[in-house]
Amino acid sequence: MIKKHSFQWEGLEAILAEPNVRELLIDYWNELSPLKHIPLDVDWPRLLEWERRFLFRVWTARVDGTLAGFITWLIQPHHLHRNTLMAMDHGHYVAPAFRDIAGSMTGLRMWRSCERALKELGVEVAFCHDNALRPLSPFLLAIGARPFSSMWLIDLRSEEASP
Repeated sequence: MIKKHSFQWEGLEAILAEPNVRELLIDYWNELSPLKHIPLDVDWPRLLEWERRFLFRVWTARVDGTLAGFITWLIQPHHLHRNTLMAMDHGHYVAPAFRDIAGSMTGLRMWRSCERALKELGVEVAFCHDNALRPLSPFLLAIGARPFSSMWLIDLRSEEASP
């Protein structure tokens, strides 16, 4: 059976009303967070304020109307390039049940459609991150991203951070 996919910008209030959003966020955190010893505690008021100021946007993937994935973005000019609108991937996820529905390529289609949507907003540069817990380098290369840096984590709360 062919599943209907849709991809679009959605407001946080609409997303938070979804019946599976809590499960999706917990699954995202469990699968990808390197900080599992720090409780998941989303600052919804701040994200809603950033959204009102057009600094934060969420691109969603839906399959037959069900929220299947998201890419969150911080969008603003960089302090060194004030006339260039940039987007920083602030977290992305496709729920495992939707990752490869009969070859539908939900994740790839979500990213490709989001690239077009970012361009329509006037974004000129987008930074995407990879996650060491589930590396996406081949995927990011396939969508045309190129490596330019590495992000490293120093968890100052952890005993492992000390020599």
